[in-house]
Amino acid sequence: MWKKDSKNIVKLDRRILLIGISLVVVLLIVFLTSFFKAPPSYYEMNGFTLGTYCRIVVSSKKGSKVLAQVMFNELERVYKKYNPNDPSSVVSKINNSNDWIDIDEETFVLLDAAVRFSRLTDGAFDPTLGELIRLWGFDKIAEKVPNRVPTPEEIGEVLKRVGVNKLELDFQRRRVRLIDGAKLDLGGIAKGYALDRAYQVAKEVDKDCTGFVEAGGDIRILGPKFGSRPWVVGVRDPRKSDSAIAYLYLTSGAVATSGDYERYFEVEGVRYHHILDPKTGFPSRGAISVTVVADNAVTADALSTAGFVMGTQWEYVVLEFPKLGGSVLMVTEDGSIRRSPTMVVYEQAR
Repeated sequence: MWKKDSKNIVKLDRRILLIGISLVVVLLIVFLTSFFKAPPSYYEMNGFTLGTYCRIVVSSKKGSKVLAQVMFNELERVYKKYNPNDPSSVVSKINNSNDWIDIDEETFVLLDAAVRFSRLTDGAFDPTLGELIRLWGFDKIAEKVPNRVPTPEEIGEVLKRVGVNKLELDFQRRRVRLIDGAKLDLGGIAKGYALDRAYQVAKEVDKDCTGFVEAGGDIRILGPKFGSRPWVVGVRDPRKSDSAIAYLYLTSGAVATSGDYERYFEVEGVRYHHILDPKTGFPSRGAISVTVVADNAVTADALSTAGFVMGTQWEYVVLEFPKLGGSVLMVTEDGSIRRSPTMVVYEQAR
């Protein structure tokens, strides 16, 4: 009796051993498959819109190529809607009216944001510089910038038509009016808004998509690279286009840079660029490059413009901008680099 039971026990032990071995093999296969599985592939699309070159890099289970096209279409839609040089744009209609204009909710929200950023930055960001930009010849992106410095008299006359107080919003009837001959130009915020919209439509299609969308050096992150790793963003050296002065590691959020090297001309060795100071009417001085990292591209875009205008007021920028959600890296005219304490977080490889 004992011998028979012992044989059964031996058979049972063998079965348990075989089951155990099979389980280990299955777990090992699952582990190796997970560990060595191919990372998600990214589709890249390049094109020209928003007055600059754009790049979309995206990975989606819903179809990366299709999603990239949807995102690009959204960039183009926003550009056409708010391009002051397009006669059919909303901005052109507002600029060419002397009375109240009824506007859609999207435009009202964008103008309200522009007004708020202007007030938060003490006017350093100003959406009513349309006439001043035209006077300097920086309004036609596709055309060569004229090498002409306006006279102080011309600038003084145009400055009478500049100021966020000349942009009136009617919250009850959702309409807008420009007074005293002011003209809108949303170039300091529209690109950031377009990037945020591209992000939003992408997430509406596939909330798990990853990648980024870039327009003229401003970037909106869709999600971590390969689902876990940060995207590495180089901050351009404003005097060496092929060099970087810093690298930022981002898995979310946005980064925007304003520099004096995008659109400018020189007269007698002086560089005149397109980022104008609303108080003086001349190109801003003090900084040659300002980069801002924020949770969204609208904030990064507006604050990078305002920070550039405030180039000589670093103490204000470093104290106030983090409160507004922006980490700042500034290159001053003498080439020195200044950082807000929070910027260090993004410069550490993770």
